[in-house]
Amino acid sequence: MKDREAKVVAQGEPAPRFQVRRADFTAAITVALVGLPQCLAYAMMSGMPPAYGLATAAIPGFVAAIAGKSPHVVTGPTNTTGLLIMAALAPYLGDNGLIETRGLEALATLTLMAGVIRILAAYAGGAALVDFIPESVLTGFTAGAGILIAIMQLDEALGLSGVRGGGLIAELTQVNTRLHATGVAWPAILLTVVTAVGILAMKKWRPRLTMALVTVAAATVIAMVAGLDASLGLPVVSDRAAVPTGWPPGALPSLDLGLIQGFIGPAGAIALLGTMELAVSARKDGARPDMRREIVAQGFANIAGAFASAFPASASLTRSALLKLGGAESRLAAAVAALVVIPIMIWGGIFVAAMPQASLAGVLFVTALSMVDIKRMRRMWAASPVTRFLLVVTLFATLVLPLEWAIFAGVGLGIAHHLASGRNPRVQPLEPRGDGFVPLAADAVDTEVAVLEVSGDCHFAAAGSFLESAEKALPPKVRHVVVDLSHARAMRFAALVTMERLAEQLATKGATLHLSGVDPEFCQLLEDTGSGLSAEAYDPEPLASLRAVIARIEVADEVARDSGERPTTAKVAGHER
Repeated sequence: MKDREAKVVAQGEPAPRFQVRRADFTAAITVALVGLPQCLAYAMMSGMPPAYGLATAAIPGFVAAIAGKSPHVVTGPTNTTGLLIMAALAPYLGDNGLIETRGLEALATLTLMAGVIRILAAYAGGAALVDFIPESVLTGFTAGAGILIAIMQLDEALGLSGVRGGGLIAELTQVNTRLHATGVAWPAILLTVVTAVGILAMKKWRPRLTMALVTVAAATVIAMVAGLDASLGLPVVSDRAAVPTGWPPGALPSLDLGLIQGFIGPAGAIALLGTMELAVSARKDGARPDMRREIVAQGFANIAGAFASAFPASASLTRSALLKLGGAESRLAAAVAALVVIPIMIWGGIFVAAMPQASLAGVLFVTALSMVDIKRMRRMWAASPVTRFLLVVTLFATLVLPLEWAIFAGVGLGIAHHLASGRNPRVQPLEPRGDGFVPLAADAVDTEVAVLEVSGDCHFAAAGSFLESAEKALPPKVRHVVVDLSHARAMRFAALVTMERLAEQLATKGATLHLSGVDPEFCQLLEDTGSGLSAEAYDPEPLASLRAVIARIEVADEVARDSGERPTTAKVAGHER
């Protein structure tokens, strides 16, 4: 029977129902336990008590799994989103760097807005925005975020207290001040190093062993048995914030317009970054999910989280990869992984309170290291000046600017790069030769019929480049210019205006413009706008539309000869192409 099941799965047919459930459940337990240290660490990095990380993994994680369709997307706290959350809620953080009770209403509002913006963006076509972001921008932002995450863990790794950095410079300044005031705590440094080295070693030698969970659990048990805390050089979670038993307290979202207006930028950045993380997770290994549905699912997940003491959630790259590695075959796995977190949050408060902060810092150091892809950055550096520029600018902006502006700057650079690279449509000058067409010689003088074969986008940004290329390519005695648009794209009103400008320029020289290979939509646009341009509709047969225009020009020349007028076309040479 087992051989029969294996054969069915290998042939690509649906796996037996029991096998799917067993694989999903096994993967879910693995993700929930391995992701536990991440959820706690990312919560504190976001300026939240650790229990809020579990609430974010539970409720948004469950809703996203049920509403979405991808089998390998795990939703919950993430490191990069955490940086944005902490920056947005900085006015509501206490001296311990964690949110105060007065900030819970703002937290719920931010989470709700992050969800609503996702849904609105999804139905407005926002899923396509990710396609315009170059890899160099994504790599630069990810590397910058990794560096920030590592620096933000220096106080926990050194056993310092009272550090509440609001960015790169603020964190380094406060760490330096505390170092001179109290010195370092060597037990915290030792535990951070042991945790990080242990995880890295096991990744190489035992990749399936959940070393992060093992290390944090062992350190917590030792801390509980030995009664370790900040007074002994090893601050634990309860030294920074009280860990309640049960569900963490929350508040309803605010209707304060001033607060909502102030959160538009941060919530938009969180939604955009979350969409980027979702795209990477859902499209891994060539998968092509329904991105609009997945983004909407993330939106509903955050809306639900706003009423359940959660902070903005996103697709976790590491936990999503782990879910796939564990053999998950349906979205049931992500849903079960979210539910497993709930009993830990309700009854595991004592265990969470005793977790050494240095151990969680070690987990985050490893995460930060994995985000700085040196090999990929070297390849990009060798690629082109534009790639180097985008990489460096995005990395620098991530380190020194507010993160939401760094994200918007990166996306803006990506779109600007896309427009710049598409503003130069290829213009190939040709001339008729027999039944075909050959390249027009650069020194051609007497050619009277010229063809401009246009390939690429003809949007508004390409107008100047196209007109300049056309002027350079056309010989001085040209009488008829045929612009072949069979391979042109984005033929809209801006393209129409550009062609009319070219026709006007040619008319001053006694030449006439003809269009060939015109798609039906552009033909309709010419008719609706009352344009006087001569156009031949696109024909799927290669060169058919272009030949039809040339044939009409030749007929007109024959008529001119018969009437004794000067013909306008040059003598047609031998047959080529």
